[in-house]
Amino acid sequence: MYPGNVARWISWWASVQPEREAVVFEGRGVTYGELNARINRLARCLRRRFGVNKGDRVACLLRNCPEYYEIFFACSRIGVRFVPVNVRFTARETEFILSSSGPKVLFTENHFDSVLSGMDLAGAGIGCVCVDRGEYERLLAGEEETDVADQAGFGDDLAILYTSGTTGQPKGAVLSHMSALAVTHNMMVVFGHNRRDRFLVQLPLCFVGALIPMSMPVFHGGGTVFLERDFHPARTLEQVGKNRITLSSGVPTLWTRVSDEPGFACTDFSSVRALWCGGAPVPSSLLEAYREKGVPFTAGYGLTEAGGFNLFVPPERVGTERSGYLPMLWNDVRYEKEDGSPAGPGEIGEILIRGPVVMKGYWRRPEETAEAIRDGWLHTGDLARVEEDGSCQIVDRLKDMIVTGGLNVYPAEVENVLCSHPRVLQVAVVGVPHRIWGEKVVAVVVPRAGEKVKGEELEAFCRAVLADYKVPKSFIFADALPMTTSGKVQKRLVRERLAVTEGGAEGSKK
Repeated sequence: MYPGNVARWISWWASVQPEREAVVFEGRGVTYGELNARINRLARCLRRRFGVNKGDRVACLLRNCPEYYEIFFACSRIGVRFVPVNVRFTARETEFILSSSGPKVLFTENHFDSVLSGMDLAGAGIGCVCVDRGEYERLLAGEEETDVADQAGFGDDLAILYTSGTTGQPKGAVLSHMSALAVTHNMMVVFGHNRRDRFLVQLPLCFVGALIPMSMPVFHGGGTVFLERDFHPARTLEQVGKNRITLSSGVPTLWTRVSDEPGFACTDFSSVRALWCGGAPVPSSLLEAYREKGVPFTAGYGLTEAGGFNLFVPPERVGTERSGYLPMLWNDVRYEKEDGSPAGPGEIGEILIRGPVVMKGYWRRPEETAEAIRDGWLHTGDLARVEEDGSCQIVDRLKDMIVTGGLNVYPAEVENVLCSHPRVLQVAVVGVPHRIWGEKVVAVVVPRAGEKVKGEELEAFCRAVLADYKVPKSFIFADALPMTTSGKVQKRLVRERLAVTEGGAEGSKK
């Protein structure tokens, strides 16, 4: 028995409280006893029917559903690396993930037929199981539900979570069981998860934030996950009022849309112990809206490479003069200036993270791993201003990453696509402030000499190969881009000019 295996949480609670609901989805509850039995059946199926062994990979391209957790924990139990695939990726992006990770099995659903239709999965040695065609249930029915011994522990790989790199090519962050456990304990220390909790998960489980910081503490504490297929603000209010939700998390965009709903004012939030935000700055107007409802609200910062939640603002400090971010219990944080020296109060430095939360490295990318993790410290590429009390304010992104609606967009990836257009000479992709999305993606395009191109054409060009949230909302055409003497685009000047010319306009194309 390996106590460090995250699937152990399910089997332990199944022995303690088998009848308590672990997951509620579309009105149907799955108890801890049922969930554990199904995990055991699937673990046996993976080994017997598909020849999956410890260290192999299993990919999952599914929208939120209870089966997602079953697949994740079954992989965990037998020491298989779980590979979630972004549900908003295009066929090209999905094919890259599958090629890079090399899974033996892909679990998917009818919804993604158009994404997978052009791929020769069988030729690539990938078995495919569609969960909504009856095949999944038939496979489970053919296996025993008795306990399967845990085959992995603290130091073993748990999952490979892909995050776009600044080169435009996704990189797989390898997280261990210890990383997930450390992040889980971080969350439980701050938010006090327990078996009476009813946590509303409404972000896609393919993202690290929904899968680990949101879901894992609930299962560790023996509580219940109320899982939504997709986010709908009216449905969020219904869940809070009807099912007495105690905890939930989301990006500021999500909570803004909830507070804008007509039913927000009359919804009873008295059961909610805390809500928290991540992925973008939290507007003061949003804090005030929930403060009037008596809901404790906090903010968090994290990245895939460190398990998704690493700094937080204590609820009692949010919106006050002492609203700086503090490190979580299971990770050390320091702030490093460009010359490598520590940043002091009032100075800006790059956020560095150390501890068991940090990834083991990028999957089969040793050079990028060595660049990201130096002397045990993960270099996040994010900049923060150090406060007098040792907390920090996150001020910029060293790598120019854009966060729109809580989703990460790396400009280089979008720029590479646009620069492949035959009539485009040069592109700078930046984020500009947006009331709803936090930032919106804007492309400043320099056409080739004598050529003309329209924003609508470039939008369609991008949509063919990029996830929808990566597609620029505005295309601005220019004769030239501001350049440094070394030939690099001065993104800071581009952003400053757009802040004036765009003025936060929502999605115009020029």
